[in-house]
Amino acid sequence: MRRAPALVTQREFKQAHGDQIAADLDLNKIGFPILNHRDGIFWICDGQHRVYALLKYFDAKDHIDCEVYEGLTDPQMAEIFLGRDARRRISPFDKFHVACTAGRKRENDVRRAVESNGLKIGRGKDDHTIGAVGALLKVYDRSGDVVLGQTLRALNEGFAGDPSAFAPELIDGVGLVFNRYNGKTDERILAARLAAFRNGVRALGQRAQTLRMKTGNERSQCVAATIVEVYNRGLAGSHRGRLLDWWKANDQAADAKAD
Repeated sequence: MRRAPALVTQREFKQAHGDQIAADLDLNKIGFPILNHRDGIFWICDGQHRVYALLKYFDAKDHIDCEVYEGLTDPQMAEIFLGRDARRRISPFDKFHVACTAGRKRENDVRRAVESNGLKIGRGKDDHTIGAVGALLKVYDRSGDVVLGQTLRALNEGFAGDPSAFAPELIDGVGLVFNRYNGKTDERILAARLAAFRNGVRALGQRAQTLRMKTGNERSQCVAATIVEVYNRGLAGSHRGRLLDWWKANDQAADAKAD
């Protein structure tokens, strides 16, 4: 048996998790690993940690009962993993990549939006790298790929690809601004305002955190309010390109919903 490539058809292998299963091994609860027999190899679709634990528990010559499929493609293997794995929560990062392999539109739309803007999805801290897949999906689910693209470009250009600019609350907060002020927020102006913001993304985050302490609102809401403030800098109150204050816009939205 071989483990399939990580983040293609299943999550990454974590030896510590396998060791924990081995230490607490209960043969009545471990279930059957799921394999795909393809090209003469038994690939593990689901159960790589349990197989590892069983191989530590038993002699390598012993047999392990498994559920076996024949000739599944990678997308089919990915769907089995997503649909059958309920023993341990799949991390959003792992699930995102496996869902892309499965051909799911939502995740592939998000990946295309990221890559088409010169960015990549990864766990590292390299420039132009995003790890917050949950926030990306949240913006996409709320507003679609157009707003997601605007959000990514504004943050990428505004902070020169600094990976800290792609924190979940920043992605969500900027996405909220583009969503609310639909067609009124010029992404180039916003990127320029962010680039000129003194001390960059760190100072922006601190300003949003101060606002959160004062108002008690959600972090992404406070980021959005800060973004609107930054965007409006230098624009007179009567300037047609000026955005309505975030909190006033919140009140208007609440009134409209009540009506």
